[in-house]
Amino acid sequence: MRDNSIVYQATSRADPGRRGSDSLPSPFPIVLIPKNSGLKEKALENIKDEKIKGKIIEARGEDIPLIVSEFVKQDKEVIGITGEDLFKEFLLKTRNSNVGIIKRILWEDKSFLFGKPTLCLLGEKNRKIEEMEKKLRICINSKYKELAKKYCTNLLENQGYNIEKIYASGATEEFFSNNIADLVIDIVCSGKSAEEAGLKVYDKLFESDIVILGGKNETINSQG
Repeated sequence: MRDNSIVYQATSRADPGRRGSDSLPSPFPIVLIPKNSGLKEKALENIKDEKIKGKIIEARGEDIPLIVSEFVKQDKEVIGITGEDLFKEFLLKTRNSNVGIIKRILWEDKSFLFGKPTLCLLGEKNRKIEEMEKKLRICINSKYKELAKKYCTNLLENQGYNIEKIYASGATEEFFSNNIADLVIDIVCSGKSAEEAGLKVYDKLFESDIVILGGKNETINSQG
């Protein structure tokens, strides 16, 4: 992890269900930001309206909820910025989490297929899942094991499908292209790489915005 000392300006759209002030408590001695290139760029684009001063630590977006949780256990003042999909994955794996959402920042990108990163079930362009055999091999981005289970594979298994799950850390389309997998579960942004691999979206599983996380005693709209 790389850390720096810096002051950022934060912008955020408040949750419709929030109560009270939209202001983030400040300063935070520790501010975690994602090092994942696309997520980091979008997060920093939106950090403009409210001054957040503290020690900046860069970490993988998928690790930020856990790091925030560990700092909270040590009674340290901390916030973390990551994708809502990655935070949801953390919650599905963690019972009684001590981390919640302080603010949600809408992800709006006209170049994206669905306007924001979206976890999708993808399959062959010229087929429908109903036309496929009941025994299916699904390549799943390993960052989204629990989301894939909750919003897709459990449902398919309840419909009588026999699912072989293949977990990959990236390039999930290659598993389809090389006939290792029948379907893919991964994040779709522009959709170009999926199209080039001969895939189409069968179902949208989870749309992701950016979330600012903190200890639950500091959050207004905690997600437990």
